[in-house]
Amino acid sequence: MLLPTKGLSSERALLTIGSEILVHLRGPMSVSALWDAFNRRQRSSARVTFDWFSLALAALFALKLIDVTEHGYLRRSIVS
Repeated sequence: MLLPTKGLSSERALLTIGSEILVHLRGPMSVSALWDAFNRRQRSSARVTFDWFSLALAALFALKLIDVTEHGYLRRSIVS
C-alpha cells in the first residue's frame, strides 16, 4: 500500500498520493479544503477516493511530515 507493487500502480501508492498532498499543503488547511484542492487537480483516469486520501494523510502523519495546529488545521511539519 505504501509503495507500488505488482497489484498496485505507482499512481495509487500512498507515498505517491502523499507527495501530491504535500504539493497542495502550502499553509495551514482544513482536511476538507485540502481534499477539495487535491480533488480538483486529479486526472480522471487515476481518481483517488477519500478513503485513499485519508490513508495517505495518516501515513504522512505517522512519518511526521504533517501535523495538526492548535486550531485543528493540517500543516507541514517544521523540520529543524
